[in-house]
Amino acid sequence: MQVTEAIRDIVRQINELLYQFDSDSYARPLPAFDGGTIGQHFRHILEFFQRLEHAKDAPWVDYAARNRNPLYETDAQLTAAAFENFATQLHLFNIQNPILIKAEFLDADRPEFDSSMGRELLFAYDHAIHHLAIIKIGLRMYFPEISIENTLGVSPSTLLARQKA
Repeated sequence: MQVTEAIRDIVRQINELLYQFDSDSYARPLPAFDGGTIGQHFRHILEFFQRLEHAKDAPWVDYAARNRNPLYETDAQLTAAAFENFATQLHLFNIQNPILIKAEFLDADRPEFDSSMGRELLFAYDHAIHHLAIIKIGLRMYFPEISIENTLGVSPSTLLARQKA
């Protein structure tokens, strides 16, 4: 499986969740998230993907330069459309393209590191799995009516290990 195919599958899982939300639930502050929302997690995932979309035509990517669009935190349908838009653009990505990653630390120094578009797509995929695992906890605690795939937020290596066990 190519990374772009894996991302399309993650987007499918994400959108299946997003289409189940009403605006109030999607933007509800959750105690287990220290007042954060499900919508904030989806926005965060989306904006990492969007930074890569921006970088497909640039020599660098800066994950810290995310827009942090509050509409993606409150409108699940808009967020689903943005995820779908990203997925439709994946065929335009050259996974061999070298790019620089601008790091961000607490000091002013912002070093750059060599990477490739393929490696960064893999990072964004892994990052999405991590956040989906957190989202899954919130869904199970606060939204039992939402249908969740068993594989949501589980890495492929864990799924394979479970099959072997």
